[in-house]
Amino acid sequence: MSDDLSVGPVGSLRHLGPTARLLRLCILVMPLVALAATAHAGTTAPLLSMILLAMAAACAITPDSHLGLLVLVLLAVHWLAVVDDPGTGWAVLMAVALLVFHVSLAAATVAPPAARWTPAMHHRWGVRTAVVVATAGGTWITARGFAAADATGSAPLLGAALVALVIAGLWVRARSLPSR
Repeated sequence: MSDDLSVGPVGSLRHLGPTARLLRLCILVMPLVALAATAHAGTTAPLLSMILLAMAAACAITPDSHLGLLVLVLLAVHWLAVVDDPGTGWAVLMAVALLVFHVSLAAATVAPPAARWTPAMHHRWGVRTAVVVATAGGTWITARGFAAADATGSAPLLGAALVALVIAGLWVRARSLPSR
């Protein structure tokens, strides 16, 4: 068995394309962003932070492993355990950090590490991620608005929300089906 680091998963990092390098950087940084959001909204344990950083480094080396799922679960459970205010603005940062971590892991596995991404691939992944980020922000703003309005038990508001949900569902369905 060879102890040469130029072979195997660690050695393959030297041959990454530019997009793959950026994805690996996001895989490393986003758990730290999530931990920072958790620390600002509640507390965080230094030992857990070090363990998650080591796990994120392992995910950056082998993004197609199941370790990324464990990192996501640990970050989410830690958030739920230590943050008392679910409506805090830090929740949006936490959601975006988890999303970018997840998307980076998924994107890092769609092409060989040395492959060059086409502009169409960048556009598709970027637009889809931006839509989810905007939706997370919009959802937070809507939740804060409802919390401030104290609209508990409002039948007209429930009706309007259901109508909006049906319209949004029909719009998504129309955009996802191929035209004939």
